[in-house]
Amino acid sequence: MATKKIEQVEWRRYFDTNGGALHGRKATVQVIGPDIGAQLAAQGLPIVGVTYDSKDQLLEIALDGLDHLIRHPQEIYVDESPHGAMVFEAVDGEGRKHIVQVAGA
Repeated sequence: MATKKIEQVEWRRYFDTNGGALHGRKATVQVIGPDIGAQLAAQGLPIVGVTYDSKDQLLEIALDGLDHLIRHPQEIYVDESPHGAMVFEAVDGEGRKHIVQVAGA
């Protein structure tokens, strides 16, 4: 896997293009911050969709039974494997890291 930074002007297009391919795949979400430590937000839940709303500056990871919202993302990095697994990491406006691990297809 090779990490690449997705530039802010590409966030909406990237998730509009790739979000559908993630539908139904299982994801684990972890949030790390100096004020909260490391917290597991979701484990093994199927993805419903991933979208970025530039107007509200909101990255939404919609999971079966849970919407994980990342407000005012500052940076987004993606690692994609040739086998379909991926990890993306977003740093929110409060400096917390949101790490989303997506199982391969």
